[in-house]
Amino acid sequence: MKRLPYYPGCTLHTKAKSLDEVARKVALRLGIELVEMPDWTCCGAIYSTNTDDIASQLGPVRNLCRASRLGDRLVTLCAACYNVLKRARVALEDEKDERTGRRLLDYIEEEYRPGLRVVHYLELLRDDIGWTEIRARAGRSLSGLRVASYYGCLMSRPHAAMELGDPTDPRILDDLMAAIGAEPLRFDFKTKCCGGYLVLTRREVAENCARRVVENARESGAEVMTTSCPLCHYNIDALQHDIAAREKAFKPIPILYFPKLVGLALGVPAAELALDYGKIDPRPALAARGLLD
Repeated sequence: MKRLPYYPGCTLHTKAKSLDEVARKVALRLGIELVEMPDWTCCGAIYSTNTDDIASQLGPVRNLCRASRLGDRLVTLCAACYNVLKRARVALEDEKDERTGRRLLDYIEEEYRPGLRVVHYLELLRDDIGWTEIRARAGRSLSGLRVASYYGCLMSRPHAAMELGDPTDPRILDDLMAAIGAEPLRFDFKTKCCGGYLVLTRREVAENCARRVVENARESGAEVMTTSCPLCHYNIDALQHDIAAREKAFKPIPILYFPKLVGLALGVPAAELALDYGKIDPRPALAARGLLD
């Protein structure tokens, strides 16, 4: 059993707890134990590009310092946490920006050991397990299930820092869906914004963003959507639920965190996958494909 330091982040301990729990179960089935790092703090949720904004940089840098003492990799799952921590790590190790990095370390009075890599759970599946091995272990094929993989804004951009494939057409989540037997779709809006935090201040704008994403997924033939971002999940799920309540002709598409689909393929009982988590129930679409016990 391989043991790796793991940063869950705030949302996976609260609103998106099912993402955390299912991801850990799936990792264990694949021979990896995600060990939650001690004394982690909020990453800040949004990466500040203002170099004078010291306060917003302290959280991610403090987490990186503590993680660097645990090993050479830190695994994370939330798209926002991944984006913030990886960009903070790049800034911290950038030789051209050494002055800023040293100043941050002076503020928190902690040691940072260079060489730490921030890796997304998807990268762990691809690089440590491999698509071929996942395909071999998938006792239940998701054959025929048409899936739109939704990355949102944060998984692949900015490209220079994230390095997760083409910033406008990433493939890692699509490749995972293919490995578990599902049909990954050509989904043009896979990296379009879901509305983000505008759901709190300009709900109508966020709703329009979510509608465009869902309608594009439907045009692609999607039966379900999948994501790694708790905010994307909330916006796409809750906002299309609101649209459907007002517009009877609107056809919502259920959205699932990707570990739940992997869990189905690996034989995790459906009762342990929190399939009732969202407002749009995915179980009818899964049952229609014979994927529920």
